[in-house]
Amino acid sequence: MKWTTANLKHPNYTAKHELFVGTHTGSFKHLLPAAEQNPHTQSNLSDISALDKESRVTTLAFGNEAQTEILLGRAKNVAELHSLGIGGGINTRRVNFTGAPIVGLARYNNNLIAGIGNGQIQSLSLDAMDEEEEKQEKEPVIINTGDHMDHLRQCSTATHIVATGGKARQNNLKVYDLSADGKQIFSSKNLPNDYLQLEVPVWDSDIGFVDGPNVLATCSRHGYVRLYDTRKQRRPVSHFASEEHGMSFATLAARGNYIYTGTTMGVLKAFDTRRMKTHVHTYKGFTGGISDLHLDETGKYLSSASLDRYVRVHEADSTVLLYQCYVKSKATKVLIRQLPEELRKESSDDENKGEQEVKTRSQKKRALKTTPLDTEYEDMFDQMPTVGDSDDEAVEKQTPVATKRKAPKQTQKTKKKKQ
Repeated sequence: MKWTTANLKHPNYTAKHELFVGTHTGSFKHLLPAAEQNPHTQSNLSDISALDKESRVTTLAFGNEAQTEILLGRAKNVAELHSLGIGGGINTRRVNFTGAPIVGLARYNNNLIAGIGNGQIQSLSLDAMDEEEEKQEKEPVIINTGDHMDHLRQCSTATHIVATGGKARQNNLKVYDLSADGKQIFSSKNLPNDYLQLEVPVWDSDIGFVDGPNVLATCSRHGYVRLYDTRKQRRPVSHFASEEHGMSFATLAARGNYIYTGTTMGVLKAFDTRRMKTHVHTYKGFTGGISDLHLDETGKYLSSASLDRYVRVHEADSTVLLYQCYVKSKATKVLIRQLPEELRKESSDDENKGEQEVKTRSQKKRALKTTPLDTEYEDMFDQMPTVGDSDDEAVEKQTPVATKRKAPKQTQKTKKKKQ
């Protein structure tokens, strides 16, 4: 599919997906690419009138395995828990932390875990907050990871494991075990000094769990992608270092043997963990920096949020652009999930009704076109004289058709004789 700035949907995109998008202005939107008639309609899930300059969405994550709860963090110290209903409704709950911005959210044993930009991991018990009348009286449990944090990521297969990363060597990749009171179980080590004996700069802008809680991948604003195995060594077991000027990785998504990275210049690449010397795929269609990536449950579809105000869905293997939608403001975070079966039935019923209406209309048009005409009735109206015609014109109209056909033939013969 050619590059375009218009909303589009590939005809081969038949997967039943829905998207949740957080924007730079703070709006939280819902998109439904699975709809056949209006796949680019947008609905706001948050109150727009209550947004301000600090309402920028900084993190989005699912709060459970069923993906019926969404954790949303903002640039201020407010986190939101959105419970998605079966019929499309949503229930929102707000939680206040003691720092900002919130760069990562997770949920473990009914505790809300938040990564703060100042390098703290804060934990709040939701059960204790329900019992108290004033939510601010409960102080969070704080774990210090450094003085700067860019992202906090929870392992999907082992929910008690979280990883953090940030700027500078003291804020590099660290892994914590929440079941052991937040004990640090791993801390990465930088590469050896370069040929000038200078320290290699470190900036882990995003983190992803590749194969369970033991294998992790990080990307950096300094243009490298590293792969760690916590069972082997502290230094990366494999890495990619870009030699291109301005190659700055901002976000990362990992699944299986592939790592997907997006840059601040609008370049989306895929790397194979078995050979990290170069990328294996490049995805096109971007005109702005890529701010977030997310894979669906199957790993076949890659959703992306970009600062060019577009949300896109690519096929991970073939790199084909399947879906593109303009969301009116800079998209900062995105989530993709399979549409629930009940909503699929409702959408399919609506589509079937629309198809039946179209079919009935076309059948009516065909019936009008194919209705037989009454020839005697039509001949009677043709032979009737028009009001206001002279007697000669009326006689000409009443003459049979055979005589009218003979007349022009005789005139043609007379013309030839004269010539």
